[in-house]
Amino acid sequence: MRRADAADPLATMAGLDGTAPGLLRVEAPEIQRLGDEWAATWPAHGVTISFGSVRENSDGIHGEMSVVSGVMGEIHWGRINLASTSAREGLVRKLDQAAPGLPWRPILERACRQAARDLRTGEPVVPLVPRQADEGSRFLLPKLLLAGETNVEFADGGSGKSLFALAIAQSVSTGIALPGGLVPSAPTRVLLLDYESHRPEHEDRLARLQGAGRPPAGLPILYRPMTRPLADEAGTIRAEIDRHNIGLVIVDSLAPACGPEPEGADAVVRTMTALRSFAPATRLVLAHVTKAAAEQRRGPVKPFGSAFVYNLARNIWELRKADEDEGADLVIAAFHRKSNAGRLYPPLGFRFTFHDGVTSLHAHDIGQAPDLLARTSLAFQIQKDLAFGAQTVASLVEATGSSKDTVARTLRRLRTTGKVIPLDEGRWGLPV
Repeated sequence: MRRADAADPLATMAGLDGTAPGLLRVEAPEIQRLGDEWAATWPAHGVTISFGSVRENSDGIHGEMSVVSGVMGEIHWGRINLASTSAREGLVRKLDQAAPGLPWRPILERACRQAARDLRTGEPVVPLVPRQADEGSRFLLPKLLLAGETNVEFADGGSGKSLFALAIAQSVSTGIALPGGLVPSAPTRVLLLDYESHRPEHEDRLARLQGAGRPPAGLPILYRPMTRPLADEAGTIRAEIDRHNIGLVIVDSLAPACGPEPEGADAVVRTMTALRSFAPATRLVLAHVTKAAAEQRRGPVKPFGSAFVYNLARNIWELRKADEDEGADLVIAAFHRKSNAGRLYPPLGFRFTFHDGVTSLHAHDIGQAPDLLARTSLAFQIQKDLAFGAQTVASLVEATGSSKDTVARTLRRLRTTGKVIPLDEGRWGLPV
């Protein structure tokens, strides 16, 4: 909250500093802004004027205004053109009748003029200074969540992406590491925007992840059911992010968040731009894949929708479920498909176990799931195969399904980086 300067040129022009004739002097208001919501409070008069859903077009600056008296409560609510003199004069007359004796004209003039000025003000222009990012602060959660950016996790339906996202939320909110040594940079509040499920289901999953009889720990995971397109709700969400000091926003999922025609460029760009406006909070967006991509057996695929999903996201992971479930377990692999912060990371394997009402998450070697291993790079597959012992080029060709030339070329590349070494009798192995 801040106090406006009553001696600034705006106050003098409006006659609010007591120097201009015809207007009563009023104190400078206390200003509070949460996202797109803006409010001015005059404690001496017990009056708060707030604005929301403000939009500027060729007809002026329109927004919802609420006038609250500490004695009488809300005495006005409605839309107003902040730049319209006649609209303000009409409202002054109404307020004089509702709560006589207060200096409504200078209060209203100050509130409308300053709100318009503040809401029009974007981010300031600043110089770019060469400054290398600290690797520890670059990620909210190592590899998976690039801090302050839009991250996408995409998978076919039923692949465990919502459950995995909730495990990420629990890790980030408590500071407890995920398997594989993925330690959050700092505990932070999480906001889950849910387009697909409902609150009881998420609460049940969370209770099972925490374990029977264990009380919730860490900062809260906040929940909001969603039905309207994210771009239409962005102003309200920004206010909630500021109000609750949210560090991570999870959107489940992208297609309904885009609204009608989620595959179109316009819907995707509007949604990704809305997500970017949530900064400095980190964003994790869950997305789906096309039917053809879900059935693809090898190689990378891209999220469903416009190419702008891939182009505008800063960090993208593809999730795949193992075809052969290990009993009651759920085995998934996360494949790094895009990064704007450096190199791509090797695949990550995880295994969910479900027993006696408790859901546990463990690290898992995806080399034990042939269908998941087939989706990795040839270099990764070769190193996994060599982990079981030295092999010839012919045996690696048989194991990977790649051509002899491709395998030989990959081995030479891995040798130059010291990841494999040639042995006797044409065999290859891993360095000791």
